[in-house]
Amino acid sequence: MAISSRALQVRAQAGIPSPGGSPHHPQHTTTNSGPRVVLVASKNPVKVNAVQRALQRCFPSLEVTVQGRQAPSGVPDQPRGDQETLAGARNRVAALRSAPAPYAAPTTTSTSAACPASSTAPCCPESSSPSSRAAEAASTSAVAGTAAAAEEGASGGSDLLVAIEGGVGSAEAPGQAGALECFAWVCVRDPHTGAESTARSASFALPPPLSDLILRQGLELGDADDAVFGRVRSKQGSGTIGQLSNGVLDRTDYYVQAAVCALLPYMQPQLYGAEYGRFLGHGEPCVDSPRGTGDNMCM
Repeated sequence: MAISSRALQVRAQAGIPSPGGSPHHPQHTTTNSGPRVVLVASKNPVKVNAVQRALQRCFPSLEVTVQGRQAPSGVPDQPRGDQETLAGARNRVAALRSAPAPYAAPTTTSTSAACPASSTAPCCPESSSPSSRAAEAASTSAVAGTAAAAEEGASGGSDLLVAIEGGVGSAEAPGQAGALECFAWVCVRDPHTGAESTARSASFALPPPLSDLILRQGLELGDADDAVFGRVRSKQGSGTIGQLSNGVLDRTDYYVQAAVCALLPYMQPQLYGAEYGRFLGHGEPCVDSPRGTGDNMCM
């Protein structure tokens, strides 16, 4: 579809680069075609694979290596509400650089009032057991060291740091009062420029058997899922969403969509800001290349 002269005038006044191709197959340039390294703040194969798939869809022309590493969230094992869940994702990213967790989680202990409506989620929370979370924290602390050593050893060779944190929150839609929703937050950070982007997944309501175990017995979603459906470590498989949807949608695919949304600024640095351009340019912000690199078909 041709762009009107008025649209071109508005783009010029706003300093937006002229389009270099079709909406789904724009022209791209990069300053370096070398491989990128992306660290994921989890060793859960579901999360690592979700990030891998999102990167493949968003940057099909780039060679990207994805590695999973344990990183503590700094929030309760079962995050409640958007603030706490997002804080967990951001803290995991910070932990990849062995930096102190800078985002404090809310101190409230309310099980519903503190949980604003959520928005999205693959299999919901990161629901790992208390013992596994403790192991993650111990593992990360053991390798932290000094700030200088941390910067060099933890993320010094990586191009992006990614974390996915699942949570639950009170549903606010009409007719769902008292119900719990499941969702996730994704945080993506460039350790070299400090550019950060976050996105929230879609949300879905949890049935009463799961909600009751979470609210009344304090179980994490993964443990509640295992108890209700008679499964083992469901969070590393199809997840709660996979069980409830009869396999129509699994946890990995649900996370992929949220990860794609969090990657948008890195795909379009000429629109979001030069600080997001390093991943495409691998050293130089790609502000002059229209719409990123590769056949940017993120669908």
